[in-house]
Amino acid sequence: MLRLIRTESFKLSRKLKSWLGPQLILVLVLIAFPLSIDISQYDLDKFYFSIIVISLMMTAFISTEGMFEEDFEDGSLEQEFLLEQDFYKIVLSKMLIYVFFIGIPIALIGSLFLITNGADFDDLPKVFSILCLSNILLFNLFSFGNALSIDKGAMLGVLTSLPLALPVIILLGRAVRTIQYGEGFFSIIILMSGISLIVLAIMPIVISAALKTHID
Repeated sequence: MLRLIRTESFKLSRKLKSWLGPQLILVLVLIAFPLSIDISQYDLDKFYFSIIVISLMMTAFISTEGMFEEDFEDGSLEQEFLLEQDFYKIVLSKMLIYVFFIGIPIALIGSLFLITNGADFDDLPKVFSILCLSNILLFNLFSFGNALSIDKGAMLGVLTSLPLALPVIILLGRAVRTIQYGEGFFSIIILMSGISLIVLAIMPIVISAALKTHID
């Protein structure tokens, strides 16, 4: 497992656009969105959390779009499958590396965006933890969609992933309201943590099965 994690971290670190690109896109979206709205007509403080939710969903999908496709096209995915009997470990290690290299940084960027636009600085740990857990869920769900659509076009991945992502968006909205109103945060964070652990344990199995259909 450690060998796979080191291998995946090395491969992703060499793909600059794969891990830096989503972060830059998120920054551009967060900067451009308020500039495109007439501040005199809207109270942007009420919309910043919604901006974060939409931006995170878009960035998570972009981040996972090439998670398996490049390895599939150059044949390395098939080689890894032949060398490593437990394909679950391959998918899990890749997922953990993507969350570490991309998910955590974009969660930090989103948290800092909220703090710099009027959110309470004391809420920074709460916002960061919620965004990290949301990214774990979104990365797993979008990875499943992309695993299904490796050689069938990105549209299939979108159609498969978005319905699965809707409960995550609803849960994220509920978590955001607990921060805004200061009630029920710890109960929602425990719920999100439990769901994240379950998804992180189960989804690599499902993704592995989807990938094997392309390899076989």
